[in-house]
Amino acid sequence: MATCEDSLAGLRDRAVLLLTFAGALRRSELCGIEVEHLTWKPRSLELLLPRSKTDQEAEGVRIGIPRGKNEETCPVRALRAWLQSAGIERGPVFRGVTRQGTTRSGALSGEAVRLIVVRRAKLAGIKATRLEPISPHGLRAGFVTTAYRNGVPDEEIMGHSRHRSLTVMRSYVRRSKLSQASPAGKVGL
Repeated sequence: MATCEDSLAGLRDRAVLLLTFAGALRRSELCGIEVEHLTWKPRSLELLLPRSKTDQEAEGVRIGIPRGKNEETCPVRALRAWLQSAGIERGPVFRGVTRQGTTRSGALSGEAVRLIVVRRAKLAGIKATRLEPISPHGLRAGFVTTAYRNGVPDEEIMGHSRHRSLTVMRSYVRRSKLSQASPAGKVGL
């Protein structure tokens, strides 16, 4: 978040990163969010995802995004700051920002979201590896892994991340368990 300055692009990028992580969102879900899909609550945001990979019938699903404890990492505050600064009142939530600092009318593409994540990671000094590339999907996987490490039950994680398969959801946390749950750390070395 420290790489996201208070410019229009910085405010947008902060909201993109925080909402993608907090909502365990896929790129297509993030790009499809419109102002009309947001319901502001006193201490949270209710987000309607009208369509996603696991909702082929387009029935829609609602997820809650609570306010964060820390103002700098609160997805609800970040989203509100972006919308207010950009003057967005309807239509696509996440849009391009021109070099002159004006907001475009169309929604960001999935590739634009990828470039935002890669750029901010590079500015933060985060390097990709073959096994851990920098991508928007990494934010989704990071949410699942962090929730798992914090003891959130599988069913709650799956309900929020919209995974239908426990096997797929747990594959996100497999690598994180290698270092924490290794029997080598339990033999008194």
